[in-house]
Amino acid sequence: MNRGRRHLSGAGNALGGASTPYRLVIWRRCTLWTVMLLMLIGCAAPPSAPSSAARTVNPVSAPSAPRTLVAAIQREPPSLALRAFSETFAAPYLPTRMFNAGFAVLDDQGAPRPYLVETLPELNSDTWTVLPDGTMETTYRFRPNLTWQDGTPFSAQDYLFSWHLFSTPELGLSRSGPFDAISEVSATDDRTLVIRWNRLYPDAQHITGRDRQFPALPRHLLQVAFESQPIDSFINLPYWSREYVGLGPYKLVSWEPGAYLEAAAFEGHATGRAKIDRIKLTFIGDQNTAVANALSGEVQVLTDNAVAFGYGLNLLQKWEPRKAGTVVWQFTTWRGIDIQTRPAFVQPAALQDVRVRQALAASVDRQTLNDAIYGGIGLLADYVMAPVGQWAIPVQQGVVPHPYDLRQAEQLMREAGYEKGADSRYTHPAQGPFTAELKTSAGSDNEKEVAAIAGGWRAGGFEVGQSIVPNALAQDVQVRSSYPAMYLLSTPGGDRTAAVFTPNQTPLPENNWRGGNRSGWTHPEYTRLANAFIATLDIEQRKQQVAQMARLYSENVAAISLYFRPTVTAHATNVLGPGPTAPESDVIWNLPQWELR
Repeated sequence: MNRGRRHLSGAGNALGGASTPYRLVIWRRCTLWTVMLLMLIGCAAPPSAPSSAARTVNPVSAPSAPRTLVAAIQREPPSLALRAFSETFAAPYLPTRMFNAGFAVLDDQGAPRPYLVETLPELNSDTWTVLPDGTMETTYRFRPNLTWQDGTPFSAQDYLFSWHLFSTPELGLSRSGPFDAISEVSATDDRTLVIRWNRLYPDAQHITGRDRQFPALPRHLLQVAFESQPIDSFINLPYWSREYVGLGPYKLVSWEPGAYLEAAAFEGHATGRAKIDRIKLTFIGDQNTAVANALSGEVQVLTDNAVAFGYGLNLLQKWEPRKAGTVVWQFTTWRGIDIQTRPAFVQPAALQDVRVRQALAASVDRQTLNDAIYGGIGLLADYVMAPVGQWAIPVQQGVVPHPYDLRQAEQLMREAGYEKGADSRYTHPAQGPFTAELKTSAGSDNEKEVAAIAGGWRAGGFEVGQSIVPNALAQDVQVRSSYPAMYLLSTPGGDRTAAVFTPNQTPLPENNWRGGNRSGWTHPEYTRLANAFIATLDIEQRKQQVAQMARLYSENVAAISLYFRPTVTAHATNVLGPGPTAPESDVIWNLPQWELR
């Protein structure tokens, strides 16, 4: 695609990071501070009789008033916890970043930096050893003098309690990473934690990444309740929300339900006190209201789905002439069309023919869609891992693209036994006309997009109808997995998604429709690579695996990849620090270093 249309300039981020193709310029407004020293000199008396009233006044600088950053997110978080016990328990990224800290944090390039620990374990050293039986052991040494936000000293014993809690099956996380890969946790002293792994786990060095963290929990606040209360009562304790105590850069001060919460910089934060004194986090569900607040200056930051792409672009266009703010685009959400491949559900059966899937892919004008829907800012996709960030090079090396080419589509359909009839529709002499259905979940944007895609296919000779799944059924796992033909959807992109296209992740009636492989597409070699990828420690080997996985996925058109949708973080010019990041990280990663001018 035309990369020039995706960014406003080649400038690096506000922290001086290396310039990359997906970085945007961050405007600054310079303020001139003038310091004046006024000396007040009293009238001098004769030297022999100095007046007691004669003085030199030495000015004393008054402490600066605390600065408050006002940020808006779309929904009030049900919890401030870093890990969720259920989907409805999860908090948006900004609140979890404000109040929590882990072993490491991923920087703007997606590289881990030590956070609670002094250094990260190094493979093939005494801090990260691989044992002959295929298990591992990692050792973490915490920074000295860490405290919880209520002043209680932090200890490695807090992690032992946390492991005991998260490994409890009734809480629902014991089978998710990293807990399913951990066999034992121990503490050799108050600052040293040792984790014994039951298998190779590539992220053991930092144990971070969205929904893959291993957070510490304050045992002095939770242990008695966990050991004495029913699980339902425990997960509904006020601790998880309005009485939250964490290790992050900000501590909770107040919470007005349905309106906002306020937080103050935590003096005992692991890497030092945050530069901005206070944050007021408001909950604004209406996007027009969010934009109006940003334009008026009442809100300085919009993030966590406070505004969708169109509103973000509108805000940027209004800010740009007066250099009042900017928008940082993040590319973490893959947008594409899953194609049903399981014989028990697929209609028409022709979708099982890779040539038909390739022809459908070649008949989608992705660039025109991107231009019309996202102003050309979206990243065109050929795989579920983005062409930027940690895996960019192997993805680009491996993918087999399917550019818009109706002649190529017609040739592929002819090879599959289809010809265009008098009505310009593809027809097979034995199977009859090609007729399929494209589904998507309810929502005006989804419906417009599915109409455009289906219309393009019909113009190219494919008879494709449209079907909208109502909101009441949109999250039903059976509905989302047993569709007959194709489903337009979004899903988080990245290595986790890439690893789900295996038989054991395929939703079926016999496993209660559980699993992330909703299309049912599998390939023996892809399965082997995916299983190897999640158990390989050497990064170069993992990159080679990604390249091969990307080739198999795209060559076989496991799905029709469209683009990575741009999500919005908007900030006023007087906020310094937010900048573009690799998909593995988030704009908020360096929150403690943000400044409010």
